[in-house]
Amino acid sequence: MDLESPKRRYYSPKSCSRQGAGMRIVVIGAGAVGGWVGGRLAVAGHTVTLVGRPALVQAVRREGLRLRSPDGEEVLWEVTAVASIAEAASSDPYDLALVTVKSYDTEAVIAEVKAAGLEARYFLSLQNGVFNEERLAAAFGAERIVAGTFLNPVSVPAPGTVVLEKRKGGVGLAPLDPGRSVASWVAAFNEAGLPTRAYADYRAMKWSKLLLNLIGNASAAILDLSSGAVFAHPRLCRLELRAMRETLAVMRRLSIPVVALPGYPVPLLAWAVRWLPAPLLCPLLRRLVAGGRGAKPPSLLIEMRRGRRRTEVEDLNGAVVHWGAQVGLETPVNRALTETLSRLAEGRITWDEIRHRPETLLAVVEGMVGRG
Repeated sequence: MDLESPKRRYYSPKSCSRQGAGMRIVVIGAGAVGGWVGGRLAVAGHTVTLVGRPALVQAVRREGLRLRSPDGEEVLWEVTAVASIAEAASSDPYDLALVTVKSYDTEAVIAEVKAAGLEARYFLSLQNGVFNEERLAAAFGAERIVAGTFLNPVSVPAPGTVVLEKRKGGVGLAPLDPGRSVASWVAAFNEAGLPTRAYADYRAMKWSKLLLNLIGNASAAILDLSSGAVFAHPRLCRLELRAMRETLAVMRRLSIPVVALPGYPVPLLAWAVRWLPAPLLCPLLRRLVAGGRGAKPPSLLIEMRRGRRRTEVEDLNGAVVHWGAQVGLETPVNRALTETLSRLAEGRITWDEIRHRPETLLAVVEGMVGRG
């Protein structure tokens, strides 16, 4: 079906038969992921408040929240949109606070939640990286934190409109406290049309997603290339393989297993990265990123193209560097990619010095690796 002219369905408080009968949910950071998940939960009858940028708030108040997929377009009028956490705070606690901000904004969100007096029984992180759940647990208690992963490619072509690029993927949920169950959350998400499965080990789930996040991400952002172009370049592909092998070595040292994620056989990927030669593996990885991300650029490249002064590389490749140091493993390629992209975002290197120049990046990385 043509996504530009989809079948359209409208939802209002009167047309949602379960409206008011479900949970009260606040989405903090309603971009692509938060908008899609929050919207699906609203369609299922839950009362949803979106906290987002002013452009989102204006669009939702004027035209409703639009969810677009291969099945058509749904326009939701019952969703509340506000521009700050303080506006979302109310006298009654939310059942769930869904946190979908960039990882580098998590600490600021925690401070704002506390300052505003926003209360939630549980906090669910659907963020990239492997640090956010611990940050939330330190602030609100591990027993109230649910770890999550989101694996569907979604985008925001205009404020207030969220597009599901492909159906491949789903949601993973795991308790931070191993004695607790996430079965009720899994059921609620599945009922909302969000294919979801539970995991017992949140670290295995989050690190397996981290491995996927790393594929063709930092290199593409540095060079302003697609992930497919990165894997089509033999030496860049070998650089990517080195970064992934460093990650797998850190996971083994931490005793964190690789687990399958919705739509992604990550253990098979890990085996291939560890054992297959580059000439066989690079074409496979090129097809993997094309099939998984669709037309959406990798996340770090999106941030660079938007002119962000900071990216999530510190919580992706940088997490590998951090934990490698904790367990006594060198991770020179991940360190070089982290430092190079951070310097670019901060303006210490101009993008024109390195974009579309693979040989320049390779020389920079090898120089940094050689310095130890």
